[in-house]
Amino acid sequence: MRCDRCDRPIAAGQDERVPMPGASGAGVTLVLHRGGCQVSRTHPVSYPQERR
Repeated sequence: MRCDRCDRPIAAGQDERVPMPGASGAGVTLVLHRGGCQVSRTHPVSYPQERR
């Protein structure tokens, strides 16, 4: 299983499942590292992080 935030493998028992509410993601469950992790730089950003 891979983390939906950092895209790295997750060891058994080290995952956290987070339901995503809302109209655009209803019924979706995110699988993340327990305790947090950094966002992967390989995934494109959907909007600018800062104003230029």
